[in-house]
Amino acid sequence: MTSTELERRLREGLATAGLSSVLDEHKSQFLEFPDGLFAELVLNDGSKLVEVERIVGQLRDCLAKEKIELDVVVRATWTVQSVNDPCPAIGVSGGIRAAWAFPVVLASGGEKVPAEVDVTYSAILEIKNRLAQSSDKLLDEKAVMKEVVKEFLKLELSLGGESYWDPIRYPQRELDDAALAYVMFHSPAGKK
Repeated sequence: MTSTELERRLREGLATAGLSSVLDEHKSQFLEFPDGLFAELVLNDGSKLVEVERIVGQLRDCLAKEKIELDVVVRATWTVQSVNDPCPAIGVSGGIRAAWAFPVVLASGGEKVPAEVDVTYSAILEIKNRLAQSSDKLLDEKAVMKEVVKEFLKLELSLGGESYWDPIRYPQRELDDAALAYVMFHSPAGKK
């Protein structure tokens, strides 16, 4: 089976289920490798993930009977709907961490999911230090922190393929010194 045949079969399955419109044509990909096939199905509506995964599972089972290995990533594109005020971050043991927890809401089509970004104390100090050196002394510290968190999330959500972030399964992210340096270098927040 070729990647073109795989794409055709997946599209037929989606069309039969009335889900063709949720597939992002520009981000989805279909590839063939010597040991099998790979597909990345990117959806513009996170509320349809379970339905599309069911269709993919049926095709995977069918291909397995033909001794064809299929590896599929089904993911949605998410946007940052809101970044809320920070609160103390709670560690795995239940104690307070040296970080601020920013509750966020992400949206994809009809689906909204809560998530959290924990900004480490050292990253907070770095942001405060940059603010102190800024020529604009009227900047609101909390607003700047929220903007940095938003830009961090945009970068995290822009990854695709096997390295994508699934906020449904893993709703917590950490913004530490290294991530902050990356955000400051690669995003509009760092340019400000």
